[in-house]
Amino acid sequence: MRLLPHALLYRSRLAAWLFLPLLAGHAAAQLQPPQQQQQQQQPLTLASDPAVLARAALGTERGTLVVGTLHNGQAAYGAAYNPEPATAPRAIASGSAEQPMFEIGSVTKVFTGLLLAQAVQRGDLKLDDTVGRLLAGKVDGLSPAVASVTLRQLVTHTGCMPVMADGVTGGAPLVEQFHAFDKPMFWAALARIRLTAAAPPCEGAYSNFGMALLGQLLAEHYGTSWGELVRARITEPLGMNDTVIGLGDKASRMAPAFSGDRRQPLFDMQAYAPASALRSTAADMMTFSRAILAGASGPLGPAAARMLMPLARYEGAEIGYAVMVRGPEGGRRTYYHAGVTQGYRTLWLLAPDTGEALIVLSSNARAPIQAVMLAIGKSRYPVPTAEVPIDAKRLDEYRGEYRVTRTQSLNFTVRGGRLLVRETGRGYNALTPTGTDRFAVTAIGAQVMFRRDAANAVIGVSLAQGGSQLDARRVSDAAAQPE
Repeated sequence: MRLLPHALLYRSRLAAWLFLPLLAGHAAAQLQPPQQQQQQQQPLTLASDPAVLARAALGTERGTLVVGTLHNGQAAYGAAYNPEPATAPRAIASGSAEQPMFEIGSVTKVFTGLLLAQAVQRGDLKLDDTVGRLLAGKVDGLSPAVASVTLRQLVTHTGCMPVMADGVTGGAPLVEQFHAFDKPMFWAALARIRLTAAAPPCEGAYSNFGMALLGQLLAEHYGTSWGELVRARITEPLGMNDTVIGLGDKASRMAPAFSGDRRQPLFDMQAYAPASALRSTAADMMTFSRAILAGASGPLGPAAARMLMPLARYEGAEIGYAVMVRGPEGGRRTYYHAGVTQGYRTLWLLAPDTGEALIVLSSNARAPIQAVMLAIGKSRYPVPTAEVPIDAKRLDEYRGEYRVTRTQSLNFTVRGGRLLVRETGRGYNALTPTGTDRFAVTAIGAQVMFRRDAANAVIGVSLAQGGSQLDARRVSDAAAQPE
């Protein structure tokens, strides 16, 4: 089985399509609205019927998809099935025993982040503790650069760690490494690791290896396993009896897994468990959501609030204890993580300002959850969309290439009296003028804002969407014409 190169790299490379950065690593996001989004009759929000959200998030893919929402203090659940069962299924009830189970993939990282928040809150560890200090006398051969990586850098993906060990980035080798690495293999790989830069910190770059390392460091510090830490400190205290690594007698409750139309195996792992190993239900994840939203006064205590505290910049916004943070400081904040395995796709989201939460659990790795997330992003972070007339002759001022990162750019050109933009490797899309030096991609709730210097020359552009903002500098005046 060939896995798409990006498929297990990112919680979300769902976050790639999340309503957030349009340019994010190996993002699947485009400056184009998904078909499903275009077909929505009513805007989707966190207050929408979860059954409607489920149908939109599953689309035409095979499998089962369950959505749980928390709105006005009440949890509700909805499901979509393809093919539809011969007889109407019972409504999804709040009791875990009534709910199918799913792999939650990289949403597992949130649990690892919470374990670190708990350790820091207790004073057992500090964010500036280093890999070298924590593994002194346990793992030989660490390079000075690797030894200098801190817990803060691991939990925020700023430690210059590669995506996986030994140069693996995707495909069958990535799947095999997830499956095969036990602890001895993992520690041996750590001694071989070469950071992506000379020394940390680095610009945020997603790393499964780094998050697995964080989990294993926590386990070593407490003299136990990562799975036992999750059970003792999170799932058992919260009564999350269906959030597990090993399934045991729960195996029959796993929703059959697909990638497109192809059945997929369950995704078992050992040393990489802190990055992606958990299975859960919508009810359990809603219990988890309530506990985090309750903050310091809730069942998890101050660590729940600490977990959401921004620690670093990441993809045009911020990141906390493995939790992606969107929205301005002191304003409307959104916290999320997403995940994908060989046969499942998941998204977890909190909106503390409204007391809302969302969990999307799909048994198809290709489920088009982005349609739902783009809609929710537009509802939480609206941008001006009313068209403002502009002299077509002025559009030439914006033509050119604007560099976001070393490998990613935005190219602007003019055709038929309209300004068009494309991301690196994507097609062109027309922009709607909404004000002075401002344009919108209305279908996905994105705003493009050009910057000028003292001489009134256009020197850069900012791309805002879903509570994040990416800045790009102008590197050329000419843009390739669209085909």
